[in-house]
This record gives sequence, C-alpha cells and structure tokens, in this order.
Amino acid sequence: MATILTLIILGMVFQGAMVVVDSVLDAVKVNDTLKSIPIVGSNLNLIWAYLFVLISQVNDGGGMFGYAASLEVLSLGRFGMDVATAIVLVAFIPVRDAAISALKQGIGGRGD
Repeated sequence: MATILTLIILGMVFQGAMVVVDSVLDAVKVNDTLKSIPIVGSNLNLIWAYLFVLISQVNDGGGMFGYAASLEVLSLGRFGMDVATAIVLVAFIPVRDAAISALKQGIGGRGD
C-alpha cells in the first residue's frame, strides 16, 4: 500500500512540475516545436517523467521498489530501472485521478 501511495503522490508532484515546465516552454514558444517532432512529440510526457526521475533521484540505487518488485527493463541496470520508474509514474496518473474521484464520491455521497 505504501508503494501505491508513493506513486500517487509522485504522480501529483510530477503533474505539478509539468504545469510549470509547460508554462515556461509556452513562454519561450518552444512547446509546440517539441510536440511537432515525430517520435519525441508523442512520447514527450514519458521523456519528462524520465528526466523527473533522474533529477529527483527517486530510484536512487533501486531502493524505491526493492521490496515490492524488480523494476529493470531489458537488463539495462540503473538506466532500465529509471526508465521503468518513469513508465510506472506516467501509468499511475490515471490511477491517481480515479482514486481521487472515488474519494470525492465516497465523502460527498454520504449525505444522501
């Protein structure tokens, strides 16, 4: 449960950081250019997530998921673990949205 909660909180922090990054890129008029690059544009969110994992050192030494699962992509060592953490982070954004929606319905629905 702690891993899921950690991923939900990381998703919230990541989305908050992405709002700032998007606004800065829009201010310098680079965001549309990046999104128009064929391979980079469609995977830009994953690239930002990977950079977020590297900068924040979330997976420092593989300790974040050490007890729950082995996160290593294609036996690439630390790079593979960071890529897998970025993929999980991006994948947990809809889970976070669903959990917050369920909490809102559960808390708000008791008065009926």
